[in-house]
Amino acid sequence: MTTRARRLPAAERKKRIIESARAAFAASNYWKVSTADLARAADISEPALYRYFPSKKALFLSTLRTTAPKLIDSWQRIASEVDDPLETLWSIGVGYYDSLKSHSAVMKLQFQALVEADDPEIRQALRENYSSFVDLFAELLEDGKKRGLVREDVDARAFAWHFLGMGLMLDARHLLGFESDFTRQRVETLVRMLIDSVRADQPEGRLRSITATLPYDHLPIVPSGMEGTST
Repeated sequence: MTTRARRLPAAERKKRIIESARAAFAASNYWKVSTADLARAADISEPALYRYFPSKKALFLSTLRTTAPKLIDSWQRIASEVDDPLETLWSIGVGYYDSLKSHSAVMKLQFQALVEADDPEIRQALRENYSSFVDLFAELLEDGKKRGLVREDVDARAFAWHFLGMGLMLDARHLLGFESDFTRQRVETLVRMLIDSVRADQPEGRLRSITATLPYDHLPIVPSGMEGTST
């Protein structure tokens, strides 16, 4: 007797279609992937795919719009566990480097979407994603200002874009295979230099080491006298 596969609730099925589509788009590109490919990746028929998404573009937009919330949720968890907003940024920056391989599909999807940014709907989805990243980083800086941890003259949104730009640089490094140019120690130094540049109590001409607490308390301690050096 054949056992019938369990029928998934519509919301769970839709979620699985989006996740499989993200991997399919990342493995190829928006134009090359067909609805047949997307249905096959989701292990459903094309007619079934169209019951959830009216077009390939609608599914592509859904993969984009579900990307930012996942990252934001993980970063907000860090913010809830680390009291100092600057240490939160440290954990986000170094943690992003540590997880590059695990979110390769996410970064590839974002870069692919940039190529399609002439499309108003795709451009808007990307704007919403990047705006949410910048908003979170800027909020951390503003919180730091209120608590006397960040210099008052720091433009929080400009810094937030700078911080985001460092993440995009790490993405490009990973995608192009420049791992040897950015070892973990070098990334730690870059993040430390960037964050220390906005500290309210930063002594002139000296970089102060940031020691993360949660969730990256495994970070190596920088030996005394080695702050600001690179390999």
